Amino acid sequence: MKDQLLEAAKAVLLQNWTGHFTKPAPNLYPHQWNWDAGFIAIGYAHFDLDKAEQELRSLFKGQWSNGMLPQIVFGTETNARYFPGPDFWWTHLAKAATQEPQTSGISMPPVHGFALWRIYQIAKKQDPKRARAFLEEMFPKVLKSHQYFYEFRDPQQEGLVYIRHPWEGGTDNSPIWDSVLEKIDPTQLDIPPYERKDLQNPEAAAHRPSDLDYDRYVHLVDVFRKNKYDEQAIYEECPFLIQDPLFNGALVWSNECLIKAGQELGEPVNELIHWNELTIFSLNEKLWDEERGIYNAYDLKNDQLIPVHTNSGLMPMIGEVPTQEQAEQMLLMLEGADFCGSSENIYSCPTYSLQAEDVNYKRYWRGPVWINMNWLLYHGLLRYDMEDMAAKVKRDSLELIGQYGFYEYFDPRKDKSENLACGTNQFSWTAALCIDFLMET
Repeated sequence: MKDQLLEAAKAVLLQNWTGHFTKPAPNLYPHQWNWDAGFIAIGYAHFDLDKAEQELRSLFKGQWSNGMLPQIVFGTETNARYFPGPDFWWTHLAKAATQEPQTSGISMPPVHGFALWRIYQIAKKQDPKRARAFLEEMFPKVLKSHQYFYEFRDPQQEGLVYIRHPWEGGTDNSPIWDSVLEKIDPTQLDIPPYERKDLQNPEAAAHRPSDLDYDRYVHLVDVFRKNKYDEQAIYEECPFLIQDPLFNGALVWSNECLIKAGQELGEPVNELIHWNELTIFSLNEKLWDEERGIYNAYDLKNDQLIPVHTNSGLMPMIGEVPTQEQAEQMLLMLEGADFCGSSENIYSCPTYSLQAEDVNYKRYWRGPVWINMNWLLYHGLLRYDMEDMAAKVKRDSLELIGQYGFYEYFDPRKDKSENLACGTNQFSWTAALCIDFLMET
């Protein structure tokens, strides 16, 4: 069974390979996405180092001169049905943007430091010289992407970077963003005309963000365009500035891995160490919820915490941000009614508290299980020797994939007789991280 699943996962990646990068899925996502590429490259590293390396090289061709690594690097498919496409972003107005390839004007969670280190660890068992050469090639590029965050997204110099669009968080329509987005009234705004291309059928429409959500998303992009992607001007005007525990937790883990990479290569790492210590301190000082045992997001624009509990609040574990005592509280939260980690009727780990009145088991980022989040949670739990729960998260992930296929996300309710697969099929990071789970020794 393991061998069959492994071969099927490889086939998904190879099917979605374009010759330069891997599409997240055959139809719905025709371009290269930022954090998808990091996860996908990890999967390839186990069986095709050429493609693992090319995946990251292709992504970093879109890196801006200020260090920003865009959310999307657009492919060359002229008939690709995706909104917003390259024409909508107007990144030609940005002094720092690359014009070839074309990109979006926002970033995504910084997974590439830990992805690069994971690839290095895998590759050096196959070809140590090649592994080191690729580490040397990519280290300065990933480092530059971190410099961008600390220079342009940390205005209070507290080590916590903000996102300026829900799409930057990776968890597109997470309930974390609701309170901030609801303050944006599209009826009072001049929303640029646009046509959604993500609603392939009525069932999909019910699970995707609403038209009202999209009006707000488009308004935020318009703020960036009108300010010609000047970061200071955007900071002053943008109504959406959020310090997210998933985003900053990924930054910590990637910082840590870049420190290891720098030490391996004999590169200076003092600045990285300083950044990392500051981010860890501020995550605990500002975002830790002592009462609930989870990390909250922070609304920088309105200067207030966002006490909405999603599994993003568990992700600082990946960078060993919480103390062991804090991590024990987080485990209780994970095992309890919010995420039902100890339940035999729930697949680990729902993206949103099951106690929330508006939890939706099939709606994008508002309840379903996502394999990339499970993969992150698995590695976070292992850092605290929480092996039983880590094993459950891994087992549940592989069971969902084995039973339903390589879908984008899954309904977490085991006791439902219906198909639990959701979103688009043949999803690349589901396949890639399945490979990493299976190949782990």
